[in-house]
Amino acid sequence: MNKKLMHEFSKLYYGKEIILASSFKPFDRFMKVYFLIPFLFFIIACQSNDQKQVPVKIQKQAFDYAIVEGDYAEILDAIIAYHSISNEVAKTNKPKAYIHQWFIKDSLYNAYDKNFMPDGLRIQKLLGLVGHSQQDSTGYLNQVKGRDTIFIPLQIKKKYNVAYHKETETTEQFLSSYTFHLPILSHDHKKAFVSLDYVCGALCGQGYDFILEKINGKWKVIKRDYTWIS
Repeated sequence: MNKKLMHEFSKLYYGKEIILASSFKPFDRFMKVYFLIPFLFFIIACQSNDQKQVPVKIQKQAFDYAIVEGDYAEILDAIIAYHSISNEVAKTNKPKAYIHQWFIKDSLYNAYDKNFMPDGLRIQKLLGLVGHSQQDSTGYLNQVKGRDTIFIPLQIKKKYNVAYHKETETTEQFLSSYTFHLPILSHDHKKAFVSLDYVCGALCGQGYDFILEKINGKWKVIKRDYTWIS
């Protein structure tokens, strides 16, 4: 065997580490460095992965109803006009009906959940009718979660007979009433879902669902469904 082509290796043991010493020719040294480069990158990558990353906390902000109060007023105006009840709830000395002074707050539930709320609003319905993106679904939850009482907008109170019925108030207890549920808006605020309950007596009334769309800057009813009747 040609001794000039042989590599002499000696192994030096220090605990668990093994140090290899050899005599390399220039080409051999180049090859050693060439093969060590990927190994060094691997070590650096492992060290960077081992470093603890500080998680970024995203603070959830409460839904600001003041921003959409104008939309609420326009939505109710569009429904009142579409439903032809403006004369009934008009502000006169002898009103025929009144609008309840605050919105009903619906709860959202999942239809596939065993513990669903039968009196709530099914989130699958909103995803199908209003908007189905992840931002939409998150927005629906934010609009109905942890909110205070939301009153009918001032613009509606100025135009129509808005009141709160009490048993002791003889002026309103014999009138028909319209109670709006809080409008649920899509993420882009271009579509809305609203329920309406009409009560005209002990065993007299009807319920409706409205789908509205903002077209050329104005809210318009594009669909109405009957939900209950008595």
